[in-house]
Amino acid sequence: MAKKLDIGFPAKPVPAKKAVNTVKKESGSQVDLNFKVSPEFKREFKIWATAHDMTQKRALEIAFQMLKDSHI
Repeated sequence: MAKKLDIGFPAKPVPAKKAVNTVKKESGSQVDLNFKVSPEFKREFKIWATAHDMTQKRALEIAFQMLKDSHI
């Protein structure tokens, strides 16, 4: 049987961790958006954005806005 060590002071309680996903991010801040695509799509998307002097983020934002505007 293991011996209990008495070191003279009680152990400090560990504070409960706050869940990170329950806090709303500040408006205008940037957050990650992660999903998997095929290597071919990734390459085509990067080449298209670069050819149009646009970031991939901006290309996605424009594409999503057009999708919403089309009422699909």
